[in-house]
Amino acid sequence: MVSVGTYVVGALALAVVGLSIGFSAYRLRRRLMPAWDGAPARLVESVVAIALLVWLGEVLGTLGLLYAWAFVIAAVVLAAGSAALPAGPVAAGAQASQPRVLSRGEGGTAGSPWSVLDPPPPTPPAGGASWLAQLVTLGVVALVVAHWGLTTKDALDRGIFNFDSLWYHMPFAVDMVQSHSTTGLHYPETVFVNWFYPQNSELLHAIGILLTQRDTLSLFLNFAFLGLAFLAAWCIGRPYGRGHLTVVAAAILLECHTLVVREPGAAKNDLVAAALLLASAAILLTAWTRRDAFRVRPEKALRPAGGAVGGPTPEDALATAGGGGSPAATGPAGRLAWTWPVAAAGLAVGLAVGTKSTAVALAFGLTVAVIALAPTGKRLATAAWWLVPALLGGGYWFLRNLVVAGNPLPQATSIGPISLPHPERLQEGRPDFSIAHYATDTSVWREYFVPGLHQAFGSLWPLVLVLAVAGGAFVLWRGDRVLRWMGAVALFGLLAYLFTPLSAAGAEGAPTGFGINIRYAVPALLLGLTLLPLAFKRLDGWREWTLLGVLLAVLVVTNRADAVLRDPSRPFALALAFLVVVLPALILLWGRRTAEQRPRAALLVSGFAALALLIVALGYPLQRHYLENRFDRASEIPGMHLDAAYGWVRDKSDARIGLAGTTAGFLQYGLYGTDLSSRVTYLGEKGPHGAYNAIPTCAAFRAAVNAADLKYLVTTPFLNFLHPDQPVPSPESRWLRDEPAVAPVIKSGPVTVWKIQGKLGPKSCGPANAPLRKIPNTPEAS
Repeated sequence: MVSVGTYVVGALALAVVGLSIGFSAYRLRRRLMPAWDGAPARLVESVVAIALLVWLGEVLGTLGLLYAWAFVIAAVVLAAGSAALPAGPVAAGAQASQPRVLSRGEGGTAGSPWSVLDPPPPTPPAGGASWLAQLVTLGVVALVVAHWGLTTKDALDRGIFNFDSLWYHMPFAVDMVQSHSTTGLHYPETVFVNWFYPQNSELLHAIGILLTQRDTLSLFLNFAFLGLAFLAAWCIGRPYGRGHLTVVAAAILLECHTLVVREPGAAKNDLVAAALLLASAAILLTAWTRRDAFRVRPEKALRPAGGAVGGPTPEDALATAGGGGSPAATGPAGRLAWTWPVAAAGLAVGLAVGTKSTAVALAFGLTVAVIALAPTGKRLATAAWWLVPALLGGGYWFLRNLVVAGNPLPQATSIGPISLPHPERLQEGRPDFSIAHYATDTSVWREYFVPGLHQAFGSLWPLVLVLAVAGGAFVLWRGDRVLRWMGAVALFGLLAYLFTPLSAAGAEGAPTGFGINIRYAVPALLLGLTLLPLAFKRLDGWREWTLLGVLLAVLVVTNRADAVLRDPSRPFALALAFLVVVLPALILLWGRRTAEQRPRAALLVSGFAALALLIVALGYPLQRHYLENRFDRASEIPGMHLDAAYGWVRDKSDARIGLAGTTAGFLQYGLYGTDLSSRVTYLGEKGPHGAYNAIPTCAAFRAAVNAADLKYLVTTPFLNFLHPDQPVPSPESRWLRDEPAVAPVIKSGPVTVWKIQGKLGPKSCGPANAPLRKIPNTPEAS
């Protein structure tokens, strides 16, 4: 367990790092995008803060200095350096920025010559709808957080049980902490090649473990990205006066079953990538609609169009900003301000791709959109301002792959007829068919696709899909130029999903992986649904409330939101929503209402400081409960006969544990112990281009056990992905037969924990211990 003193030290380290990174992100945004304020500014700062955390981890990890003390010092030094930054250039006449409510087809704003830089605030809807809309938005966010809280409470009571989290997300994070490095490869098993996956999210989990010495924060990390997704959704609707509608539309997907059962209380990263991609789209759309990125001549600020007052087109503004014209047009703000929103959006896309390679399709679509939206003559410069931050956000892991395997994406074995360097595999898990492979197979649609979609999106799943497609299609047809491009990006992402490998994984005619991998469509579906409220030309009065009612009905019915009120874990879920949604909203309201008496900043700081202290105070007993029950035998550990091994290792520290048989590899995280100090190694053979394969012979296996200097060894069967309830025998336990240097400690079905008491004798294997040989899709011992 963790003592009170250790817990307080960890909390202080988190506070120092969090405040330092937050301050640095704020200063950078103020320096580079000074005219941005409100929700869009907070969105940019959030993206920058995530990037700073990742970059500090990558730099320290590359140098082998990924220690808690080094990270804290680096964060403080970064904050000190950002404090020395001069104030950013602000255009003459610019004031606190607010978005202008745009209607379809509007190209600019009216007002002063600088109105493109300082658009007027939106007009609140009549009849008091503004405060009611905000209240509905707050309630929806609280509902989703509470629903996520149910799954989180389950993890707090038992431990992290998400399959991918046990398999590689959390082991990757712990390996970074134990090795103090980000350059090495951690091989979790020998079937897939996920050690080549981008690992931005795993690095964030590693930082949490590094600072607190436990993995408790990992249960809550995805809530930060849930908040980022809601913030991005609000920013997408904000310039059009429809932020409350876009938040509710996004909530339909954020509360769907495929996310609720996997993202909270675990280290899954599908929402991480989706939230960052949505943030990129929100930043681009905000920059376009606000026009505060553009410095224009006063005489061009107003342009009558058809009898109406309009502003300069983005192309005119960007061309003017790029050079020539008056001094006002060629100053620092004019030359540089328009580039930084593009850079911030590119950074968000890079962070997404550096988190999950399935984000590449939507990232490609956004890249095309950015270049197309750039004015003629500025497309090359725009591409550079977009791509360089994107590479900085996600290129680290692909560069590592290039060095190790000769291929930045080793999973891609060829481009057409051209073969690429890639690791050869002795064992394979399951075929990687795409949905397009079964486009006309009605039996597969009936037996797998329809049930999978029903489970993922509820009883109204056809409506959810229709709404997402309609959101992209309608703004492509009816929106302004930036909305048309965002709609095209969403539709392209959905089309790409149909051809994504593993989207229909499984044996021919039996895509058992379809239901699990629907999550690959989450980014495109989320963007499409968020765009839906912007597709309506007129949306005021009863039309607005009708759409809001429809969205709320779909949200509640298809996601069975009533579970929050019926589940036994509802007290925790509702308390969590109150703590992280309602209380912050009340603090903001309190600061706004009393700002005339005292400075608003001081009120907000004191309010949020009190909230932070409350969370820290509640966190200690919560962590004690988690650590006391984490992977305990009484916590209903899911089968595969590893329950006994999980319970046995709970109190082990600094043990060197070897794994054999892929079942142990796929579920290895529970074998690191409660304090995460045990070193866990899956035994295999390294090969060319980063390959890691099963050890084929008894003599080689025994030699590998000796070389690993193990204290314990866990042998398990091969996990049969095609038929999980029928594991395939793996020969390692047989290869230990009659070996005096090992002794069984625990035996549970086909799983055995051995204590290594000396050097194994490779020469004593005998002719009966035949080698492992490869058969299609599933290996077996012969």
